[in-house]
Amino acid sequence: MEFEFFRDLNGQHRARFSMGHEVMGAWLTDEVTVVEASELLSVIKQLETGEQQEVKRSYGECSLLLTPEEAEFSAHALSFDSELEEGMVYYDDELYAGCGLDDLARVLVQWRDFCTNK
Repeated sequence: MEFEFFRDLNGQHRARFSMGHEVMGAWLTDEVTVVEASELLSVIKQLETGEQQEVKRSYGECSLLLTPEEAEFSAHALSFDSELEEGMVYYDDELYAGCGLDDLARVLVQWRDFCTNK
């Protein structure tokens, strides 16, 4: 999982992730403040110590499921019911991602540091 943090022309913090993890970039950019990153790091510690078994968080555009082993991101756009023509499939690689808790913790620490450094 590769990613980069940068500021856009307006000075806003942005995150971009490699193919297969794009939803994480949008999630960080749009939903994760410094406070939220710190709260999630605390939740990850609780999962690692066994204080919690599963944590679900819903955000504006996606949901996050944390277990002691992994983090799963699902965009709300995945939950639709409609029929496709035969042989057609939805391209949803940008709408779902998963990673280990240790990877998510590393990303959150780096994001928090990036957002707090002027």
